[in-house]
Amino acid sequence: MWLVTTMAFTTHFLKNSQHPEMWARCARQSARSLIMGWVLVCMAFISSPAFADTPVDLKGMKFERQDSALYMSAELQFELPSVLEEALKKGVTLYFVTDVEITQERWFIYQQRVVQVERHVRLFYQPLTRRWRVNVSSQPFSPSSLGISLGQSYDTVEEAMGAVKKIVQWRVGQAADYRPDLKQVVTLNFKLDLKQLPKPLQIGAAGQRDWDIELSKTQRLEVAP
Repeated sequence: MWLVTTMAFTTHFLKNSQHPEMWARCARQSARSLIMGWVLVCMAFISSPAFADTPVDLKGMKFERQDSALYMSAELQFELPSVLEEALKKGVTLYFVTDVEITQERWFIYQQRVVQVERHVRLFYQPLTRRWRVNVSSQPFSPSSLGISLGQSYDTVEEAMGAVKKIVQWRVGQAADYRPDLKQVVTLNFKLDLKQLPKPLQIGAAGQRDWDIELSKTQRLEVAP
């Protein structure tokens, strides 16, 4: 009975309103404005000249055994494109992934995977404090993730990017994983993970050179004494 009365009242109100169509038209216009605003923001993030891919270099990669663990240190070298810095200031979070894999040859198979680990880094800007935040985790970031994340804030984007690029004493495996009597190879892959961007940005950034930040390097595994 209450539902019938409510529907009847609503119908009566719309019929007797002086401008019933005006409210519907305003609602449609507001929805279109919100959608167009989001599209324009996304286009501003991803529209940039088609320069060459962002060059990435790797220096000082070394492995050490301490106690029962195998650690890696290295420094990635690249410049953050201005379009990505602007995207950060407008609320876009960037995710970087470093993957390290150690393999060794065996006589009955081509390669045996000994170690495979990942380092996930999340970079974003905090407009209220005007500071840059960097979080590091061994697992992909997600609202339901139960992994442990280490975070620190920085005053400038240069300081924050320094934390993104520098890898210090990253535990990649057990000390016993290193076999100097076998031919072991280490492969490092680094990239800006576009899959963790909002869907509209994923589509546009995939064709933009400024968003193409990646490196792959393979070399013989050598452990410092």
